[in-house]
Amino acid sequence: MSLLKKATIRHSLFILIIFIVLTTFRLLWLALFLPTSNQPIAQEGIFDIRNQQLSDKEILHLNGEWLYYPGLLIDPLNMDNNKYPRLSEQTIQKIPMRNSEATTQRYGTYHLKILLNHNAPKDNLYAIRIPAVSTASTLYINGELVGQSGKVATDSTSHKGQAAPYTVYFTNEQPEIDLILHVSNFDTPASPIITKRVLFSSASAMAHHELITDISLTTISVMLVMFALFSILVFLFIYRKPIVLLFTVGFLLPLADEIISYDRSILAWLHLDYVWSFKLSTIIYLGASFFFVQFMRVLLVKYRNAKCFQWILAFYVLGVFLTVILPIDWLYTINFLFFILYGISFLFVVALALREYLENQKKSSAFIALTALGSTNGIIWGFVKSIYVFDIPIYPFDYLFVMLGFSSYWFKHFVENKEQINQLNATLQKDNALKDEFLSNSSQKLWDPMNKMITLGQTIYDNPNNKLAVDDKQNLKLLIDIGRSMSFTLNDILDFTRLKEGYLHLNKKNVSIQGVVYGVFDMLRFITSGKQIQMKSTISRTFPNVMADENRLIQILFNFLYTAIKYTGACAIEISAHTENDLAVIHIRDTGLGMADDIRSRLFSPSEQGNDNYDEIGIGLLISKKLIELHGGTLQIHSIPNKGSDIYFTLPLAEESLSKEQSYIEQEDIFSPVEENTLSNIVEKQFKILMVDDDSVNLTIMRSLFATTEYAVTTITSSEKVLEVLQQDEWDLVIIDAMLPYISGYALIEIIREHYSLLELPILLLTARNYPEDVYTGLVRGANDYVTKPINSIELKVRSRALIDLKYSINQQLYLETAWLQAQIQPHFLFNTLNTIASLSTIDTDRMINLMHHFGEYLHASFDVRNLQRVVPLKDELELVRSYLYIEQQRFGELLNIEWDIDDIVNIEIPPISLQTIVENSIQHGVLKQEEGGTVCIRIKDFPDYVAISVIDDGVGIDPSKLDELQSGSYSTNSGVGIRNTDLRLKRIYGQRLQINSTLNEGTTITFHIPKIN
Repeated sequence: MSLLKKATIRHSLFILIIFIVLTTFRLLWLALFLPTSNQPIAQEGIFDIRNQQLSDKEILHLNGEWLYYPGLLIDPLNMDNNKYPRLSEQTIQKIPMRNSEATTQRYGTYHLKILLNHNAPKDNLYAIRIPAVSTASTLYINGELVGQSGKVATDSTSHKGQAAPYTVYFTNEQPEIDLILHVSNFDTPASPIITKRVLFSSASAMAHHELITDISLTTISVMLVMFALFSILVFLFIYRKPIVLLFTVGFLLPLADEIISYDRSILAWLHLDYVWSFKLSTIIYLGASFFFVQFMRVLLVKYRNAKCFQWILAFYVLGVFLTVILPIDWLYTINFLFFILYGISFLFVVALALREYLENQKKSSAFIALTALGSTNGIIWGFVKSIYVFDIPIYPFDYLFVMLGFSSYWFKHFVENKEQINQLNATLQKDNALKDEFLSNSSQKLWDPMNKMITLGQTIYDNPNNKLAVDDKQNLKLLIDIGRSMSFTLNDILDFTRLKEGYLHLNKKNVSIQGVVYGVFDMLRFITSGKQIQMKSTISRTFPNVMADENRLIQILFNFLYTAIKYTGACAIEISAHTENDLAVIHIRDTGLGMADDIRSRLFSPSEQGNDNYDEIGIGLLISKKLIELHGGTLQIHSIPNKGSDIYFTLPLAEESLSKEQSYIEQEDIFSPVEENTLSNIVEKQFKILMVDDDSVNLTIMRSLFATTEYAVTTITSSEKVLEVLQQDEWDLVIIDAMLPYISGYALIEIIREHYSLLELPILLLTARNYPEDVYTGLVRGANDYVTKPINSIELKVRSRALIDLKYSINQQLYLETAWLQAQIQPHFLFNTLNTIASLSTIDTDRMINLMHHFGEYLHASFDVRNLQRVVPLKDELELVRSYLYIEQQRFGELLNIEWDIDDIVNIEIPPISLQTIVENSIQHGVLKQEEGGTVCIRIKDFPDYVAISVIDDGVGIDPSKLDELQSGSYSTNSGVGIRNTDLRLKRIYGQRLQINSTLNEGTTITFHIPKIN
């Protein structure tokens, strides 16, 4: 005999032994509840137990001949034949009975007398359990109603079916017990018969019997609920596939089926009638059976995708569909087909499971066989239970064997996978060393050509003489961005290799942790845009400085915060710090998704991919960990899934002497430069520079670079006082350090830009790094230029002077354009005004004098030297407009109507000759283009944050093509001077343009906003 045949026989015997063991357990369980052989039998409605004493353990079955009165519901208190003339029609029915023995009546009465032992105590407590009667029953004991299921009636209207078993406990002082059981059934084709045994015993024996049943049901329920919860946890944290949720529902369906089979009254809370309760229980039974089929199918490997499973699914779906639509009479007829479907589907899947076990002959497949046999045994006995008259009690061991086989299979599968992983681990460690060497060599070789490619691409992109198509230019820009992203990756790889080889050195110095924290917060604003993410620091102002490399400290915090925001979905991030054993302990807490233990254990791997939420974060965190260790600190991560993480690390504190020295210099240096006597000594030709840095040593060094004969430098170490200092004088340049505490340099720039434009007040940013994220954050917030630390003196002076010269040149251009605008008073306007004055001299001398007065005021206001300033008071501009409008009204009379809508107490400044040019444009090119003239309205409205100035006319409007040109800002060479100049000045000063709305033949509205300065 071959080895294969011997193995097959061995495994076949193993399967047979398992089946015998399971069957033996079932028979032993059944034997506990079988009645003894000396149980009495009822005869002609009498159950005589006068010769035996009820024990505390034995339960009697009230089998035998009961009196049955078909078509009658006898009053249990009155058995008089005169009242019930048909009482003589009583029959004898054997309980339990088969369907074939039933009568055709839809209701009736069962009657039985129990003759008790004369020596039984008078106050003995008894119990009777009535099985599920199809479909309603009411029990009377000695004429008293003690229990019911549903509602018994003589007509279908009053009848209410339920078919639920119930147990009653009662005392009896008489030598006999008179049982009256009313039954009715208008729900199903079956007669109101009793197909299960009626149980009678002492109360203690019945309580013991029901306790065992309840424990069995509870055991099954706990097992199924635990596996359902286990499936949910697997879906949430391990394997997010729909099949796992199918298991969750599947474990709950057998639980529901067992509970309903035990007591159908559980469905009463749904308020369904008997028909739909029956259909619902049938659907649950179908679902539970189908789940076991799918449950076994998932365990299969070779036969999992057999086509027969599709047919099985189709038949189960058809069964549910028929259950819903068919009437209950038909369901009773075809109910046996469902049992055939159950049997065929289970036998099929069990056969495949056993076949796979015999073919594979693996240890893990043995557990599949155990699961299959446990399920089969349960199915067989469930079928027996459905046709056998015994009330077979709930049996929990089939479920126990199924779950044991299922759990063992997955545990064994896990062990086998772990063995494979251990074998691969040694190979991976060797490959990892080769990989590190390859990455180091490749990064060095790729860096230089990558840099050249980016530089060359940028040169081509910036060349104004190239003739690239628009799409090609956009693609070139995309290639440059991709190249820069690759260079960032190469930087990380180089840092990683330097750390591993010990080539990375730190430039430690006294660093304020508060300034770095707030600077990194603002660097990360670009990825939190549009997200509800709060970042805050609770580090106190008096927290001591740390000894660290500022550049690397920024890198550490940036990596941690970036990871928390992008990969864990954090909604809130808080940084706190405290001191412990001469170390600063910095905590970074977030409220994100958190991390499981297995993810945390793999985070500090350079090739970590984790799951979808942790892609490509390994190398950044690993670099941060190594940098912290180089500083002499440690890193710890505490995380709870779905609650958040706490990343904390330590850094050495700065020496106390250095901290005290710096604190002393700050106090001396913050206030003295701002005093009036200091500022008053500044000569007229000096350029005024404001420097902001929390490091007073840096401020002292930078201030010494600028000659006092040419520059007046004011230094300040508190970012919170900068705006106050800016409002005290006119400044030519502001130099700001990016890493400032509480209000970072980035945030400070943004605040300044709310009051001063890019061209009005240049800002030079000092950064510790020239990484793209540092530079991008500064420039997008409003910095004009940047210089990296450590500061190169020549670079700082050259860049500062370039920004100052740029501001001076722009101011000069604005003055020239304003002067040019003044020169645009058209000769024909002067000529026509003089002609009007001359004509009035012979008609109305008073009007002539008034016109000459306003004409003089107009000329004086137009050529006022104050118009060369950036802004002038609104009242001065309104005087110019009123003079101009008076002249025009004298010239055109009724053709020109002027309306004023100005709020009170509007005290602002606006660019000179701005409102006048818009009003002139509305008159000349709007209302006077119409033969009937029109109306011009000057409206000035005061809002909390700004003042809205509008000029509204009902003239001819603006041609759509001309309107598009004005709104786009792409003025042609023949565009009007006034509107163009005003629009450009508003854009330069306030960062906003004219708002022009116009409709042909209806009119035009031109509006601009002047922000208020608090």
